[in-house]
Amino acid sequence: MKKVPARRLPGTLAGAVVAVCLLSGQARPEGRPTRAGAGDSPWWGVRLIVDAKGNYTVRGGPTPLAGEYACRILWEGRLEPDDDDFLLVHLRTEILEWRLRERSGPDGKESFLEAPPGSRPALRMIYVIKDGREVEFAFEVGGISIPLHASPLVIALDLPRTSARAPGVSGQGGDYSVRRGSSRIAVPEADLAGHAPERRFFWDWRRVRPFVRKGRTLTVAQDGAAEAVVAVTLH
Repeated sequence: MKKVPARRLPGTLAGAVVAVCLLSGQARPEGRPTRAGAGDSPWWGVRLIVDAKGNYTVRGGPTPLAGEYACRILWEGRLEPDDDDFLLVHLRTEILEWRLRERSGPDGKESFLEAPPGSRPALRMIYVIKDGREVEFAFEVGGISIPLHASPLVIALDLPRTSARAPGVSGQGGDYSVRRGSSRIAVPEADLAGHAPERRFFWDWRRVRPFVRKGRTLTVAQDGAAEAVVAVTLH
């Protein structure tokens, strides 16, 4: 069980972005104390499911490479009161679906490889903050390198990640280009008042990058689409 403190962000964002902190008590239902013993303190279950599908191509090498993937990951945890802040407690993560298949070579002479059994993506929750009247979740999925075939190039497969709030924090940035939808995952503060409906978020992205290896310019294009479903339940 991993606990991640939900604290204030440093630097110039500190005044605009506050920690997950409900000093007003407005999100607590009638009759619940704002300060009580551990047994009486409210806590919130958090359930997040991330679905993604995508593909990539590597051109400019001796033979063209192309791959496609699909993944579905479950993350469960809870928010616990911690003085004037909250702790985000990670309970479990489960890979519900994962497949990656890559082909190399000209039509009719392709060779195919699949991701080895031990190569699986990981979902990491980075932070949770209360921003105005919303509670925002930031996460990233990663841990997979491509291509699978022998190549002078080894890079990370672009998997879902949420928008960033500051330099150095993982998220949308650089040439990771969200084309439709939004990768910001935020639910109304009112969801903390009881059993809230699931909130769904959709976005897709594209990234094209050149790499020079051994005198060759290799161009990698990655496309993906994601759906994130989050639910917060008061206990």
